[in-house]
Amino acid sequence: MAVSKSQSLKCKDLHDYLKTLSAATLEKLYNHPATCLAVFRELPTLSKQCYRFFLQHLEAVEALCELHLYVEYPVPGGLPGWILNPTFRKNLKVALLGGGKPWAVCAILEKDKHARDVNFLDTYAMERWEALLHFMVGSQQAENTVSSDAIKVLLHSGLMRKENDSNIITTEGFQFLLMTTASQVWHFMLQYLDTVEERGLNLVDCLTFLFQLSFLTLGKDYSTGDMNESMLVFVQHLRELGIVYQRKRRSGRFYPTRLAINLASGLKEVNLDVNKAGYIVVETTIVFMHILILISK
Repeated sequence: MAVSKSQSLKCKDLHDYLKTLSAATLEKLYNHPATCLAVFRELPTLSKQCYRFFLQHLEAVEALCELHLYVEYPVPGGLPGWILNPTFRKNLKVALLGGGKPWAVCAILEKDKHARDVNFLDTYAMERWEALLHFMVGSQQAENTVSSDAIKVLLHSGLMRKENDSNIITTEGFQFLLMTTASQVWHFMLQYLDTVEERGLNLVDCLTFLFQLSFLTLGKDYSTGDMNESMLVFVQHLRELGIVYQRKRRSGRFYPTRLAINLASGLKEVNLDVNKAGYIVVETTIVFMHILILISK
């Protein structure tokens, strides 16, 4: 019997995923300042320079056009030209200046008598995520800890397959296990997002919430009071994966975990060891002012 060659598991980063979305979907996403800031943060260095100084470097322009940040606008004489996406420019300016409507999740809450600290959230996040990984390799202890919804995503993604009424890990699934935690979470969420409309959820709403998560503070609780039923369902799915923590579904609040804070950064590594030395990246005032001058024109 001929054995077919297994294809290597391809894991997209944030840029690769967003450029598969339609221009209409991206335009809706860019109506949210948090989305604009998250996308701008993950642009290639040359793309950021083009955005700041309108440099027409081919590779950078291509990256900007793929995300519909540059819109074709022929200049006199028929030469190709571009203008900045007006929606993106307006809302990035709002985000950088700290304006716009307050996020619903940032509504003032009473003090949580069941408050959770960072150590608890780190432990919870890894226990939930590792339960998914243990399930993939057939651990009986994980059988009752993984939801049917998560299993559907594993089957949809090809990381597992049905065989004689059992769920069996595939070659791609083994490759998945060798990835970093950040890569695993991002790849899984991409597969989940492929199915949101089948679940009756709104893709733009789900993506916007994920982008907002990356700007929240680890160890702080946030409100679910203004969420509709669909978004409450989405939060429950994230809860099952350890991306957010909720003591109860109707508690009216949630805590983002370290997996959530790092999610919108694509394939960057998630470090759960908070005792290790790190880095603080500070953008100089002059660069910040250049950005504001350009987007205000």
